[in-house]
Amino acid sequence: MLKKVTQNHSYLLLLLACIVSRLATSIYYIEDIDSLRFALSIEDYDISKLQPHFPGYPVFCFIAKILFLIIGSKAASFSIIGGVSVFAIIYFILKISKIEINNRIGIFCSFIIFFNPIIWLMSNRYMPDLMGLAIAVACMYYLTDKSNNTKNLTYGYIFIGLLVGVRLSYVPLIIIPFIFHLIKNDQRFYLFLSCCGGCLVWLIPLIYITGYENLFLAANKQTIGHFTDFGGTVLTDNNIYYRSLKLIRSIWADGLGGYWSGRAWQTGFLSISYAYFLYLGYIGSRKYLKYDKSFVMIIYCIVLYTLWIFFFQNVIYKSRHILPILIIVFMLVTIGHKYISEPKAIIYNTFVGAFFIALVTVTFTLVNQHKNPTAVSRLKDSIVLGHNNGTIISTPLINYYMKRHGVQSDFINVEDEGQISRLNSSEKEEALIIGNFQGLFENNYSIKNETTYFHNPYVNRMWPRIDTYRLYKNSDVIKE
Repeated sequence: MLKKVTQNHSYLLLLLACIVSRLATSIYYIEDIDSLRFALSIEDYDISKLQPHFPGYPVFCFIAKILFLIIGSKAASFSIIGGVSVFAIIYFILKISKIEINNRIGIFCSFIIFFNPIIWLMSNRYMPDLMGLAIAVACMYYLTDKSNNTKNLTYGYIFIGLLVGVRLSYVPLIIIPFIFHLIKNDQRFYLFLSCCGGCLVWLIPLIYITGYENLFLAANKQTIGHFTDFGGTVLTDNNIYYRSLKLIRSIWADGLGGYWSGRAWQTGFLSISYAYFLYLGYIGSRKYLKYDKSFVMIIYCIVLYTLWIFFFQNVIYKSRHILPILIIVFMLVTIGHKYISEPKAIIYNTFVGAFFIALVTVTFTLVNQHKNPTAVSRLKDSIVLGHNNGTIISTPLINYYMKRHGVQSDFINVEDEGQISRLNSSEKEEALIIGNFQGLFENNYSIKNETTYFHNPYVNRMWPRIDTYRLYKNSDVIKE
């Protein structure tokens, strides 16, 4: 009894630590276009306006909206969801690994997840990814637990239904156990109804708010666009080598904080440490879990999900898609620590201590940088402070970002040939170009470099560098 009370206290302390730490690192600006759509959804939820885009993430947006109405801060609302999600991820990974939190292995596992760089960054972003990961890990626990009792399976199928309303793209992660139990379990009809119930909780209100026809049109447009128009899938970016390289970089460098060209020396030490821990995990899994059906099923789930994102998700420009793959990394590292490591060895403990220091250093550096505005946010601030009411030439997404932040300008879309043609034949004397689009303009214009905005791409892969240029009519070029 005392042991259980102590364990409950440990979980309570962990939950508080997750929430408080994430609140302390909240971000108070809109860092990219995806975050903008979710921030707008808190004020005016409308899928037809892409606030947010389909599938609407209604469960996530509903919880964020409730927290916002109570707290009055978008940043704090998203950070609280992030903090609770981190706690849930740690809780269920410990449950899957059959590890108690208040021993050395539980502390080790909790530490590497709590201080994981991409998990911390995502816990502060205005995005549903981390909440989706928490629900996906819960599904995995309930659907792969060895007992496979009806109660646990029911929870698992309800969570699947909720997952669709939080992060639809994570569903392939748990499709194998989902199908397996529907085929093998005698209660398949009841389990299927449980999944439907989890879906109907959010689907009925979503249809009521959006309208069936509008929801269908949004679903059709966004689904087609995702695979064929928006970029990032194998249908639009089909260089297999390039996709493979970006996927590896996303897992190793963005996901684990490992070394990549141009990164700090601490990331090199993290790489060596993780390689060693994964090696121990591989030995431990081969020796003790080779015939563990639950563990094998989890591996199959991760393999299928990896194939899914490799071919059909934007792994080139958005590293956050690799989050579920980290589940197996955390499990392997923990397995090695549980079965193979020598807890009393001085050299090993020194190695672990140095690893923790490097991990905390890398993560805190990224988190502190994350609190500063991204390149596009600083560009927006510069335009607003400069009271630029002239013409801005850029991509539709950047133009949209500027408009929704109140920038009052005449916006020209570089993808609209008609607009570019009219500008080239117009008498407009000056304009601001955001991005490298100098080749679109004829000889009657001159272009001068203006400002370049940066942020660390390991904080956010979207628009880490933005170049701006000033466009002048030749007769009005300012001589240097």
